[in-house]
Amino acid sequence: MILHWRQKMDVNAPAGDALFNTRLNSMHLMVMFWCSMLMLFDGYDLVIYGSILPQLMHDWELSPVTAGFIGSSALFGMMVGALTLGSSSDRFGRRRIILLCLVVFGIAALGNAFCTNTTEFALCRFLTGIGLGGMVPNIVALMTEIAPRSKRNVMVTIMLSFFSVGGVIAALLGKAITPEFGWRANFLIAGIPLLCFPVFYKWLPESISFLIAQKRFREAEPILRRYAPDFKGTAASLAAVSEDGVKARMRTVELFANGRAFDTFLLWIAFGMCMLMVYGLNTWLPKLMAANGYPLGSSLTFLITLNVGAVAGGLFSGWLADRHGGKPTLILFFAIAAVSIALLGYRQSPVVLNILLIAAGATTIGTLCIVHAFAAQLYPAAIRSTGVGWAAAAGRFGAVAGPALGGYLLSQKFPINFSFLVFAVPGVVAAIAVVLISNRRTSVANPMATLAPHAE
Repeated sequence: MILHWRQKMDVNAPAGDALFNTRLNSMHLMVMFWCSMLMLFDGYDLVIYGSILPQLMHDWELSPVTAGFIGSSALFGMMVGALTLGSSSDRFGRRRIILLCLVVFGIAALGNAFCTNTTEFALCRFLTGIGLGGMVPNIVALMTEIAPRSKRNVMVTIMLSFFSVGGVIAALLGKAITPEFGWRANFLIAGIPLLCFPVFYKWLPESISFLIAQKRFREAEPILRRYAPDFKGTAASLAAVSEDGVKARMRTVELFANGRAFDTFLLWIAFGMCMLMVYGLNTWLPKLMAANGYPLGSSLTFLITLNVGAVAGGLFSGWLADRHGGKPTLILFFAIAAVSIALLGYRQSPVVLNILLIAAGATTIGTLCIVHAFAAQLYPAAIRSTGVGWAAAAGRFGAVAGPALGGYLLSQKFPINFSFLVFAVPGVVAAIAVVLISNRRTSVANPMATLAPHAE
């Protein structure tokens, strides 16, 4: 009887929840694959700077502070992109904005190969950041709205973990290509996404939630049948239930309405602290490890190990969150991140060092995967892209601070163990922020569940 009631309620589910009970099929996997490729490009374009940084600093005689500023320019661009392009898809559509972002970051990343001075280089990094900053919230929202409810955490974190795959590729190519062909060759490879544009244009679907919100039922219907073949209603029937009056007010205001303000603020802190650790380590790990007495070649290998750990962490965090919840998973990962990063500041045996690097990658870059999924499920579908976009934008303050902070620490010649300790503190702050986020809101991944609290 309960099952029958649920099926009946699905017909009138809020937009974006038609996939509540649907089974995973090849169409979901196809979208996950293409979104994962976009995340791979994201990881490559951001991590490549850290992998070529030693050579760039040598060729252009850059100071650590200048190098840190250039690294932060991409992250500042990501903040701008998340605030503008990241949240605009709630109005213009996920697919359209994702394709626009692909063109922007592809052209800008390719342009870095032809820069002749630091101003041009920083500008291209800034534009690259705008494209990437606008893309990530939208593919998170699209994947959340396309994936079956029972697989959302896993599918979103698998997709986001490809950031680390791109980072591994960037570190490997930086180690292999830069000595032979120079650092510019790495940015020529960054132009590959532009060649893939026709494929994304053909295969990337529009969000069902967006089409229904726009009352474009004729376009939504065939997509609905492909991604929710078990759904018994129609696209028009999904528009029958309003989501908390979102359409009546500005989407940004909704992030602070209905008791969301404190949770939104805490979420922004968690994003900022996570991104400070992620981008600070990815930019400065080779130089920090070299300053700690390790050969430069080994230091680049450490960057690879960090991102390999991130892939494992991203996948494991999704599995863990689907079973035990996103909140306890985030608290655990942030705590491990703080400990592992702090211990990197001390000379370790090779085995212990690699374990710490894998743990640090898994619980910083890997945590960035689950915190996006956590944010996407904190908000209803009509403001999901706006919520993730603003959280990501707020997090970019931490991302901008990471490379700049690393450059400052190196320029002041602080002890290496102190520098790593500074990068560990944000993990503690983030864990506290997540502890304080309301259980009442984060425990409900599907807004439809709130319509019938006694159904079970």
